[in-house]
Amino acid sequence: MQSYLETLHARLRELREGEVADYIPELARVDPDSFGIALATVDGNVYQVGDARQPLTVQSISKAITYGIALEDNGIDAVARKVGVEPSGEAFNSISLEPETGRPLNPMINAGAIAVTALIEAADATGRMDKIQRAFEQYTGHDIGIDESVYRSESETGHRNRAISHLLRNADILPDVPEEALDVYFRQCSLQVTARDLALMGACLANSGVNPITGVVALDQRYVEKVLSVMSTCGMYDYSGSWIFRVGMPAKSGVSGGIMAVLPGQFGLGVFSPRLDPKGNSVRGIRVCEQLSEDFGLHLFKVARGTSSSVLRAAYDGSQVHSRRLLKASEREVLRDHGESLRVYELQGELMFGASDSVIRTITDAPETTRYVILDFSRVIDGDRASARLLADLAGQLQAAGKRIYYTGTDDKFSFRRYVAKKIGREAAQELLRFVDRDRAMEFCEDCLIRESGAGAGGVAALSLTEQYLCEGMDADEIQRLTAICQRRSFAKGETIFDVGESGDSIYLVVAGAVDIVVPGKTRHEQRLATVRSGMSFGEFAMVAAERRSAQARAVENTECFELLWGDIDEPTKAKLLAALAKELARRLSAEAREMQVLEGSH
Repeated sequence: MQSYLETLHARLRELREGEVADYIPELARVDPDSFGIALATVDGNVYQVGDARQPLTVQSISKAITYGIALEDNGIDAVARKVGVEPSGEAFNSISLEPETGRPLNPMINAGAIAVTALIEAADATGRMDKIQRAFEQYTGHDIGIDESVYRSESETGHRNRAISHLLRNADILPDVPEEALDVYFRQCSLQVTARDLALMGACLANSGVNPITGVVALDQRYVEKVLSVMSTCGMYDYSGSWIFRVGMPAKSGVSGGIMAVLPGQFGLGVFSPRLDPKGNSVRGIRVCEQLSEDFGLHLFKVARGTSSSVLRAAYDGSQVHSRRLLKASEREVLRDHGESLRVYELQGELMFGASDSVIRTITDAPETTRYVILDFSRVIDGDRASARLLADLAGQLQAAGKRIYYTGTDDKFSFRRYVAKKIGREAAQELLRFVDRDRAMEFCEDCLIRESGAGAGGVAALSLTEQYLCEGMDADEIQRLTAICQRRSFAKGETIFDVGESGDSIYLVVAGAVDIVVPGKTRHEQRLATVRSGMSFGEFAMVAAERRSAQARAVENTECFELLWGDIDEPTKAKLLAALAKELARRLSAEAREMQVLEGSH
């Protein structure tokens, strides 16, 4: 997201359409080329670029905040008796009053905002302004000051607003002294904020009224939806209809060049660029919001069901959890020492913008020693265009940085695969998506780490019977007796050694090659239980339990085995085989228990 905003900022920086507001003399002094963008997510992460920390006066953006305060102080019905919620379809400074009642049409035009300011409960005008200022500080998380020169400039030139205030007094919308409410209104418009502050203010509204960084409640949750509703229909004045159609985010603009936009449940966006269009909205600000909405498929009416906390199911490294391929002692030692270089992230549910952004930050915050990354999508049920774009960008950046990254479980995510191929190129996408499941990807990365350590990977050298772990502790005579009853078997790559349901009356000791033990799936993909290699055995469970085979054994490569019929083995040798088998099973169960603890703890 940071990279995206930097690219967007660089592109739109050359846009110089529009004019700086000059009807307030002090606003005309601002640098017209100032340009800052900030985006704050509901889990408290802030991205910013350009002049995102340059002060600006909040101007009409304050109307959304003071409307929320008035609702908290008076309740919905009391506020509605003084100010309506209907779009005016007119400019921000229009005199849009209901003919019968004199009530302003909505709180986002000047008339409505002046009336709202008068509704804020306090002993006097000073107390009212202090209350507004404290509310802003809850939204932004820091002290907020007033630009006194802008305040004086607005007060000295605000004749139209004075006329509006007296019309409101004439209709009994304002109290006896309209100048007091008007003065507070001028002061609230002169509060100094930054684009970063606007993003955090928006994030509070996106986060049910809670500041995502400080945890302070800036606005009672009951009124957040009311504020957002009025922002949606009236926040961009006579451009509001086109705005909600094109951008789809509640927003509020100000004539100083600021825009605060909100995507509920996802983020707040703040933009500062002083050049305005004829309707009083920032030209660059509108383009930023339009581009962001278009590029990521963001819209108010696109329901976001995934959250950052629910999408990341588990995260662990290769020293904690291994693939289903059984490892030799030397290989387990390598992964114990170097497995943290491999990180696995299991995703679930629905991937939307905010959740994907949070997951990506978790990945990029991993230790610098991480060289292999696996993202498993097998439990992901859906994802939007925003998540596809963010995750495609992540893959491209990690690959460019020399890291290996694999996205598994994507075979049924057709639109996601197409988008990734389009974004990073077909060849890079084929490498990224090469593994069907997480287990195979982990095995590949483990082999890479083992080779890098110099220990080698795979069982390429043929082993004699004495080197089989089941024969541990046997003397020469016992080995000779076993050799006499063994049958040497050869299996071609892909050949089935035994299948589910067959009689389990023999045990296989792998001399060379590798064998997958799998349970064929009812869907397209089978489930791998284990992969055994030279020095290891398979087929023991059915033999010991005197049951039929419960899984299929299939040669992964050209494989050589010793096959032992259980009935041909003498009792003393059987006892030693069972003791060695029990020892190995105890080790495997202990490892499984440790992995389960890791997986449970990472949820």
